[in-house]
Amino acid sequence: MPATNTDASYGFVTRTIHWLMALLVISMIPLGIYANGFAYEIKQGASDAALLDRAQLLFSLHKTVGVFIFFTALVRIVWALTQPKPEPLHPNRRSETFLASLVHWLLYASLLLVPLTGWIHHAATTGFAPIWWPFGQSLPFVPKSNDLAETFASLHIIFERVLVVSILLHLLGALKHHFVDRDDTLRRMWSGTRAVGAQAHPATK
Repeated sequence: MPATNTDASYGFVTRTIHWLMALLVISMIPLGIYANGFAYEIKQGASDAALLDRAQLLFSLHKTVGVFIFFTALVRIVWALTQPKPEPLHPNRRSETFLASLVHWLLYASLLLVPLTGWIHHAATTGFAPIWWPFGQSLPFVPKSNDLAETFASLHIIFERVLVVSILLHLLGALKHHFVDRDDTLRRMWSGTRAVGAQAHPATK
């Protein structure tokens, strides 16, 4: 099982990072929604100690996983830039290939910008839910500022929406390849190999 990509398949490293990112992001979305639900109750005046403890726990988990996603996304992008990309199975479908590449880079950008804006928002506030790591809670060049925190909180929400749309487009594309085109796009990312004797369907689009 090769670690690196080839012109025909994805290597073990690419596939591992891909599915790790998928698991992290899938867990982060409901976690963020759940944590924000507690935050809304607190803003409405709820002051129950157990509620505050749960909110702190969830937000610390959310922030910590978010920082991990940020650095994992950096590794993924650097790895992608240094690896050959397997040839498209339908090379004549230029518009489809372009859109797939566009969605991939939109995903990469979102996977950096969503945690980064959240991290800057955290660093600009004196928050009650710390990131669970030993490197402190501040960021260089990020002062404590409510205005800055509010700006990056808004950007965090905007980029979250972009990320969700990108994920849905990526998922729809994968399902289309698997169930409509019946090609090996999903199989190449799952196992790194194509079906024995499988051939890309000739494209006319």
